[in-house]
Amino acid sequence: MRNDLNRAAYWVAFILERCPFPNRDALAAQFSNAEIVKLCECGCNSFGLSLATPGKVPRIAIASSGQAYRMVFEADFRDRREPEGWGSLEILLFADEAGHLADVEIDYCGNGIPIPEHLNLEFALYNVFISDKLIRN
Repeated sequence: MRNDLNRAAYWVAFILERCPFPNRDALAAQFSNAEIVKLCECGCNSFGLSLATPGKVPRIAIASSGQAYRMVFEADFRDRREPEGWGSLEILLFADEAGHLADVEIDYCGNGIPIPEHLNLEFALYNVFISDKLIRN
């Protein structure tokens, strides 16, 4: 599935609707304030963000000096179209040193296969990781 600005907008809506992020309002504010500055072309649908006015939106994670790039959330969905449930869509969110959303990684099967054109995802997630560095409501 080709990665472009429309596809990134699709994933933003998907994340806000389907992922159990602990502080959805802060995450939505981050997305609303962000500009997409990089689109990965490897076959995944990952994208990088730059906040227009980071001081005007709540952080999603505790600030961390010296650790500029850290995963703070992951949500994994099974794809029913793959035999025996082997297909997996993984959504990973990364925070910058200030605690703002910096990167969104959208992978299929651990980024071993490009994102398929059509997905048939189970509604329930099979794995969720929530960092203890996330700021909750």
